[in-house]
Amino acid sequence: MSLGTERSALVLALLLLVILPGPAVAQTRQVDVLVTVVTDKVVALPGGGSPVEEPLGVNETIVAMAAKGPAGFAQTSRRLLGFSSGLHRWTEVQLEVEEHVDRHQILPRLVIVQTNRRVHGFQESLGHWFSEALGPSETVRELHGDGHIFVAITTERALAISAFTGGFFTVRWSADEHLQSIDHTRDAVVIRTSARHLSFRSQIGGWTEMR
Repeated sequence: MSLGTERSALVLALLLLVILPGPAVAQTRQVDVLVTVVTDKVVALPGGGSPVEEPLGVNETIVAMAAKGPAGFAQTSRRLLGFSSGLHRWTEVQLEVEEHVDRHQILPRLVIVQTNRRVHGFQESLGHWFSEALGPSETVRELHGDGHIFVAITTERALAISAFTGGFFTVRWSADEHLQSIDHTRDAVVIRTSARHLSFRSQIGGWTEMR
């Protein structure tokens, strides 16, 4: 191959690198889901694929609905419903007798629901609900969420759930310990109390005491 031909081939290769994005810079667009009610069923309309229906039972009514990114949520008079766009399905958790919802929050990959008896968390990627029972005199004081983490602060402990690790992770307060501040990003939380500094990270799972 001549020197001129080699130079031409090199220039062409460099142009292709500039024009054509490689796998490292390619981006996947987040698909948003819409949750609505049609007659006697809850319907999720993801960005792709067919609608996914969840029939309502006799005398079952819709109390609340929400959607953010690929995650969908519906609260009925009997249960909580979480929708996963990735798995293209609804998943439910039944409400107990005398259990009523106090509040809910939704992120693109997580849903958290606080009731008078439990804290429920839905992970969109797994299409699964996790539930943590509250103690007889335990109450939830604060909910904090951003990115891939939700944290519930109760009178007895801190509960964290991540979009990437299974279930709730708990750290209990010691005697006379009280919350001072919470700092968080999309993937990390730091809690300062009167006794210590605690951190939780989205892809690690578990609380760590910082010394």
